[in-house]
Amino acid sequence: MADSRDFYKTAIEAQRYNLQQMNQAENLVKNAYLQIITTVFYELTTRKTSRLISEMCFLNKINFQGKNFQIEKFNVSSLGYFGTSFDMYAILDGLCVAFSENLDTCIKSYEQYKNDIFQGQRLNYAGLKNLPVLLQTLDNALEKFLPQEKIVEVPVEKIVEKKVEPQIFLDKDSKDLLRELNNIAKNRVGDDEKIIAAIKTVQKSMQDEVSTIQNSLKQILEIRDGIDFRTLEEPIYQLINLYKKIDGNLKRHPMADKDKGYSELIGRCNSFLKYIVQSLEMLGVEVISESGKTFDPDRNKVADEEPVSLNSVVSKVNKFGFAYKGKIIEKAEVEVKKAYAFGNFSGGTKK
Repeated sequence: MADSRDFYKTAIEAQRYNLQQMNQAENLVKNAYLQIITTVFYELTTRKTSRLISEMCFLNKINFQGKNFQIEKFNVSSLGYFGTSFDMYAILDGLCVAFSENLDTCIKSYEQYKNDIFQGQRLNYAGLKNLPVLLQTLDNALEKFLPQEKIVEVPVEKIVEKKVEPQIFLDKDSKDLLRELNNIAKNRVGDDEKIIAAIKTVQKSMQDEVSTIQNSLKQILEIRDGIDFRTLEEPIYQLINLYKKIDGNLKRHPMADKDKGYSELIGRCNSFLKYIVQSLEMLGVEVISESGKTFDPDRNKVADEEPVSLNSVVSKVNKFGFAYKGKIIEKAEVEVKKAYAFGNFSGGTKK
């Protein structure tokens, strides 16, 4: 007979696979839950103990002394960080239903736990207080499935000669349920190894496929970014050069001439600059204009190209910079305000 802990580990793997497949393998989880219930049922009725329940009590620091089954002592857990209080609650509840009613009802009770079971979930304080109550309920329900000693009056002289064998008293429904659970538990031992092997095979296949798809997507994105920039590179550079020429001419004539026609020309050139900037942004170009922010040598430069102290702040942007998807095409030409130590921040402007 397989150990109930083995079925619990199988259930954890089945739930992981189920979540990866977006609930396409829910039957694996349901079958794993049923295997746990039937195996623990068999252990409690034949051995009066269950390694899985005992280890879960150890992990959740529950000290329970039962009348009809015993809790084994553990020093180290073989369940890892699983064996959580939520899983323990779901398993104990299913066992109580199986002992008091029938296997079909036990399957129905699984539905209320299926979204969180076998995922390392823990109960709150109120839920933890109910675990000993479920253990006691299970201990009481187990009583009618265990052997009961039949009291027989035997003459004193016959005591040595006659040995009284323990008798099992079960009603018809209990016998049928016990027989059904035992048959299921025995017949599924061979199938469990096949299920585990199938899950591992599918997991490995999925991991390989995911890795291949990720690498392909990365290559496609790199190729697409390269094609995008090469396609747009020429118009981007032409627009930037046009912007620089117009901007340079305007800076040589900062004061509008008294002549009305010249003033209109200056105004139209300023409007044209705005249209160029909008066109560049529509092509995906980032305009670098970071006044008031910390000087970034990768994105900004000062006019005289002298070293700039750390934490210097951009006080004015003389010329915009340009970047395309993180690639710097043209640094912004800026003025900075030096950051002085000892609280003196009144330094002059550096051009």
